[in-house]
Amino acid sequence: MSVALFPLKILLLALDLFATLITFGWVGALKKLFAKEPLRSVPVGGNPSHRVNSNFPNERFTGDAASLYEMTNTSFQKYASKKAMGTRAFLGMHTPKIKKFGDVKWRTYKEVGEDAHRFGAALKAAGLVAAPDSTTLDKITTPCSLAIFENTSAEWMISALGAFSQSVIVTTIYATLGMDAVVDAITDGDVTAIVCNKINVAALLSRSKDMPSLKTIIYTNDLIAPDDAAEVPAAPAGLTVVAFDAFVASGDTAKYPPTPPKPDTCAVLMYTSGSTGKPKGVVVQHKHLVAVVGAVKREIALEDHDDYLGYLPLAHILELAAEFGAIDAGATICYADPKTLTATGAYPIGALEQFSPTVMAGVPKIWDVIKKGIEAKISKSPPVAQFLVNTAFQARKFAIEHGYDTPLFNKLVFKKFSAVVGGRLNRALSGGGPLNSEVQVFIRAAFGIPLIQGYGLTETCAGLTIQDLKDLRAGIAGVPVGSVEIKLESCPDICDKAGIAYLSTDTKDVEGNTIYGRGEVLVKGTSVTLGYYMMPDKTKEVYRDDGFFATGDIGQFMDDGSLRIVDRKKNLVKLKGGEYIAIEMMEMSYGNSKFVDAVAGGICCYGDGDMDRPVALMQLNEPVAMAWAKDNGVAGDFETLKNSKELMAAVMTDMKNEHKKAGLSHLEKLVAVTFLTDPWTPDNGCLTAANKLQRRVVIDTFEKEFEEVKKKGVF
Repeated sequence: MSVALFPLKILLLALDLFATLITFGWVGALKKLFAKEPLRSVPVGGNPSHRVNSNFPNERFTGDAASLYEMTNTSFQKYASKKAMGTRAFLGMHTPKIKKFGDVKWRTYKEVGEDAHRFGAALKAAGLVAAPDSTTLDKITTPCSLAIFENTSAEWMISALGAFSQSVIVTTIYATLGMDAVVDAITDGDVTAIVCNKINVAALLSRSKDMPSLKTIIYTNDLIAPDDAAEVPAAPAGLTVVAFDAFVASGDTAKYPPTPPKPDTCAVLMYTSGSTGKPKGVVVQHKHLVAVVGAVKREIALEDHDDYLGYLPLAHILELAAEFGAIDAGATICYADPKTLTATGAYPIGALEQFSPTVMAGVPKIWDVIKKGIEAKISKSPPVAQFLVNTAFQARKFAIEHGYDTPLFNKLVFKKFSAVVGGRLNRALSGGGPLNSEVQVFIRAAFGIPLIQGYGLTETCAGLTIQDLKDLRAGIAGVPVGSVEIKLESCPDICDKAGIAYLSTDTKDVEGNTIYGRGEVLVKGTSVTLGYYMMPDKTKEVYRDDGFFATGDIGQFMDDGSLRIVDRKKNLVKLKGGEYIAIEMMEMSYGNSKFVDAVAGGICCYGDGDMDRPVALMQLNEPVAMAWAKDNGVAGDFETLKNSKELMAAVMTDMKNEHKKAGLSHLEKLVAVTFLTDPWTPDNGCLTAANKLQRRVVIDTFEKEFEEVKKKGVF
């Protein structure tokens, strides 16, 4: 900051403080100052490392309905005239990379309920039958399963709701996965009907001989332009292809009334995204989802006046649970294509501006992309504007931590940022992986909202812990939801960065914080799923005889009873000297570097028993690199710049800064990186359908670059 601007900074901070005083913002600061931190979880049986939600100390929450059908049918009646789902009309491509949209089509709760019941009746007419009242992990032998291989959309959810009205199982398949994954899911489950997009009908028909159980293909026109002239291929004998709207219209609810599922009926066979090998099918019963939906809804305070932005894959448990929570609360779900959230991918406006949601969820990558996008725009502003924004951020970060806001800076700066997410967003949830603390703090300051973390797995129905909306700390996984109990189990062979083993009896962590034990996170409760479909051996590895599921994550209970994830058993790598490094934690930390392109895939860290220190392959952010070159007098185009010693030195210096900020161990300091510019995507297999890194695929795909950089990790 220029010395000449320092008086202006003092003046702005003084004016903002004055505005805070006259608008009674100091009341919040006083409340924060004298408020006592609540105890958010309580011990079980006197064991401080075994805890439950303080609102459910004696029993686990089971939900207010017997099944998802009962829960949602109640909402169809209670909120009949209210908007349930909204979808923007897709009009075609405005440019090769920008989609054009028209008016929003709204469906009321009554209309959604009627369409769902008709869809369910049509399934019955197509030969599907109710799943058994109780569930096992054995192979399904009756035509009781509907596969959904489609984008997140109203049609996806209506199909699921319709299936549940007839006790039909929903088998989820990520829309970004290839046809082999579809064939595997259909043959494993003897699936007889599938919902897919119109563009995938031909591919399904071409593989129909590999799927003898498949009898009905129901296609939607999601993101299909009205003038699209492509015709649906003729179906072979024994296979019916029908449009979604026509299928719904054919449903005769008088002839096929609902067959409500029981609590133990299988609701969803959810295939994981496959980050650790072949996708496993997690068997989710109705009682599991009912319990977690009710428990999570309480924690994030979903209400009927909320507008929830639905854009994450519904084949992922986070989005599925969130949308059922929205329906249970009577909220409105606004559907959007994830690439069209802003005007950079949509015309005339992005989905965020169109719908102005009050609540949204996102995976860590989404928040990282938003942060770096804002920072990139700030860096292109005139120096005085950059000064103003940076001063505003400093002030608001401090203010939020101390219980008040920044009225002046809100008007001058943050009002524009708020418009980026629609102007009405008042809370947001991050899940699906660990969120970088710096990213969490930045988003909170930029939008003035609680960005809380949630922690869970497909096996726990997403909800395991959720951060309290009033908890302003970064890096906290949250409080156990009411449907589970969490126990920490000692890991005597795994140590923290100080070389001290993780034990459930620990009372201090490596930073000196008071804690209630450390160890592997074990969870038991009404929302923990049954196991892996047709995989008894894999199930026994993590679903223990005592009812606990072993997550593979290492956590600690903080002094308020909230959980913090500090390590992972699954991604610990042993170096040549026998010391362990936490690869995933390193990627989260180093991925915060401005030079790392999160949109293109981020960073892939690596170490093994032949290496002395870790290295990384990283996606180089071209705009940031070129801006750095201009500021530092380094000539040449991007291809030339990638090979310059000056840029490499700058990147390694930035990596050292991120290492220090994250508090990583000296063994987790990167000794070398290599630059890549070919993006990692689900299409090329470098990312899973849930946008998680496939390290082995990345290494195999970029074998030459990997082998060269690996040598630098061997001394």
